[in-house]
Amino acid sequence: MNGIQFYLETDRPLANGHTVYLDSNWALTSISQRQFWRGYDLSEYGDGRVGGILSVDISNWTAPGNFNGKPAMAATAREEIKDEVWAQLKAALNATGHVQLEDGNLVDWFLDPDIQLPNPSTVTNLEPLLINHVGSLAARPEAYTEVGNLFLASDYVRTHTDLATMEGANEAARRATNAILAVSGVAAPPCDLWKFDIPIAMRDAQLLDEVRFRMGLPNLLLALG
Repeated sequence: MNGIQFYLETDRPLANGHTVYLDSNWALTSISQRQFWRGYDLSEYGDGRVGGILSVDISNWTAPGNFNGKPAMAATAREEIKDEVWAQLKAALNATGHVQLEDGNLVDWFLDPDIQLPNPSTVTNLEPLLINHVGSLAARPEAYTEVGNLFLASDYVRTHTDLATMEGANEAARRATNAILAVSGVAAPPCDLWKFDIPIAMRDAQLLDEVRFRMGLPNLLLALG
């Protein structure tokens, strides 16, 4: 997973949060930034034309593109990735005839510089996403350590959020803050921590999966499918 940003002359909020593009072979998701940065004057930057920013995550780098037929990691130029992502976004957002993205509205774009294209080998991501493997939770560190003044706050820290996400990093930061408060003796209320409220239907499915696992049986979906 890595990102590209599109700078738009006219802002396109799209949704009040993340947008998932289900028909995108590259598993794109996006978020329109300006709606969350109220009072931040974009016209003071660049040539003053930018009115909105669309940030996009590219999550599948090995699937063929919807339009160029090539995996993102097989691109030979940064523009090739940009063109395919832009085409996939337009195909999804303009599908109903209500045009939300136009070529003429695109001022500029920026692909994460950690995406490198050493020719003739495949595209390299110098900032790979951490994916937690089964059983790795026990090996992950706590926010506090045996070093008295060393605290950890990142999405690899052991938290209720067993996934590399911003929520996990946020929880780790709150745990680190609480640890700092504890050792410093500062009389301040600790940060709140919450466990996930799993819907009943999912809890039942998890319980069934755990029972089958203990019986040496495969996941039910795998067994049926």
